[in-house]
Amino acid sequence: MKRILAIMLVLKLACPCPGQIIKGKVFNSETKEPIAYAVAYFDGTAIASYTDPEGSFNLDVRKAGEIPLTISALGYYSVTISDFSPGKDIKVYLIPKIFTIGDISIKASGNKFLRKQNMQIFKTEFLGRTKNVRQCEILNEDDIRFTTSKDNDTLKAYAITPIIVLNHALGYRITYYMNKFEYIKSMYQSQLAGTSLFEDDTCTNDKILLGKKRNETYFGSRMHFIRSLWAENLIEAGYFIESEMKQLSAKDLVRNELSVKPGQARKSIFYRAILPTTISIWWEPGKASSGMELTRNNILIDQDGYYKGPGIIWHGEMAKQSIADLLPYDFQPARE
Repeated sequence: MKRILAIMLVLKLACPCPGQIIKGKVFNSETKEPIAYAVAYFDGTAIASYTDPEGSFNLDVRKAGEIPLTISALGYYSVTISDFSPGKDIKVYLIPKIFTIGDISIKASGNKFLRKQNMQIFKTEFLGRTKNVRQCEILNEDDIRFTTSKDNDTLKAYAITPIIVLNHALGYRITYYMNKFEYIKSMYQSQLAGTSLFEDDTCTNDKILLGKKRNETYFGSRMHFIRSLWAENLIEAGYFIESEMKQLSAKDLVRNELSVKPGQARKSIFYRAILPTTISIWWEPGKASSGMELTRNNILIDQDGYYKGPGIIWHGEMAKQSIADLLPYDFQPARE
């Protein structure tokens, strides 16, 4: 009898409780018909569930933390939901992506050289400028389309399908649902907005080497900095921050916020008249110089490193980091 009870207890602990599962249904906003094979997921994680032919999904939220729920589907604009709660069914209506020929045509249509130029700019801004880029490949480049402004100064990219990135350096396959890409050549400034879904892809990598590469990417990264800022241990993590020759602490930059979920806390990077909007960041172990420019108040950050722009413009070394340096939000560096 004791053995049976022990087995039942193990099974109970292994199975998600009803209070840890969210259920939902996804529809086409125009036809009101259910959408099969849409994906419900938490941005920057591997936590995902695909809808069945009736548009229904179930998703375990135990490891999601404070990350909003995102719903995406091929040919639709993604929807992000922050106020979901287990036990309450969700109904989501996705808007179809409808681009006219003018919206997605390449200005240099038929000119392979100009498309190659546009693609190179896109890959540099999208993947980043770090050494990990050399081991990244976009598997569906043909699905990406470009437009340029009349003065040829602004390049925009569109993709009806998610962009699939295979990162051999870090051992991840990333499905990236791109909502916006814009690059202004005269300002050397780009805007990238979207959500990502991770899968491990480690079959061709040495696990020990892979762990070292992930560690190297993590320390000194935006994620590492945001986590250290949250934990108020910037000095211990090797960071020195200042503005106008004045050294700043984490308490100068953040304040506590109340989460949308009762009983859970978040923090917010903020600035006031007494705090300049541009902060210099040095990470001493790597001798790396970066900058963080705040464009608005109250940028919510979580302890796992999650934050969503707009609100921060990165400079220096951290500006070089992009998709090629993404790590899932449940990543924890291996101990030496």
